[in-house]
Amino acid sequence: MSVLDLYLKKHYLNKAQFAAACNCTEAALDALIQAQLLPAPSYVVTENARIFSAVFGEMDAVDTDAGEYFHPANTVWYNKAQAAIATHGDQAAQLFRQNFMQEFIDAITELNATLWHVQDSFTSDGTAISAGLQTRADFAWQHFLMGTFSLCVANPVSAAAIARKEILQEKLGALTDHGNKRIYSIAEAKDLLPLVDAYAQAAMWFSPAEYPRCSRKRLVDDLRPRLLAAIAAQSAV
Repeated sequence: MSVLDLYLKKHYLNKAQFAAACNCTEAALDALIQAQLLPAPSYVVTENARIFSAVFGEMDAVDTDAGEYFHPANTVWYNKAQAAIATHGDQAAQLFRQNFMQEFIDAITELNATLWHVQDSFTSDGTAISAGLQTRADFAWQHFLMGTFSLCVANPVSAAAIARKEILQEKLGALTDHGNKRIYSIAEAKDLLPLVDAYAQAAMWFSPAEYPRCSRKRLVDDLRPRLLAAIAAQSAV
């Protein structure tokens, strides 16, 4: 058993476990994914010890059980899909997509006003830029279906939760040169630490296979000690 295998078993459900959690068959899951009513698995581990990540592509997966892996929060999306089917029948997929995208746009609108100016989607006075918002919503929808957010968002139970993680990452990246900035004033460090903590809470931990390249490493685990060191060093002067 590898550390990757332990991570997947701790944080994800294999296909049989996910089907059981949804009280349905594996074939029913496949049908919903095909109909664009459920995210695809975030990880697929093959029999020849390779793992395919929705974000990072193909990597080694020695001593890791083969299978398709789903975030447990996807049971929420399964229930939403079933409700959409019961209410809208053949139009369920279209309404499911519309609801997701509208919730995402509403969340981005609120986050622009309260957290970070989303420059491609709003002018400086808060007027929406329709094309920018639509591009963001389209991008979010495609990555939702790919299983991306079930890999990188700690609790991806809504489009709003997904949007919050995305904007936290965007703000933190902009203020720190994507985690590459090395020197901070004590004021900058103190302002950034709550943002790092908020992002750490919103973001997934990422698997050992992809961790060295992930945003959490750059923007939480590498950045937080740097900020704390800046505060300590300048407070001692």
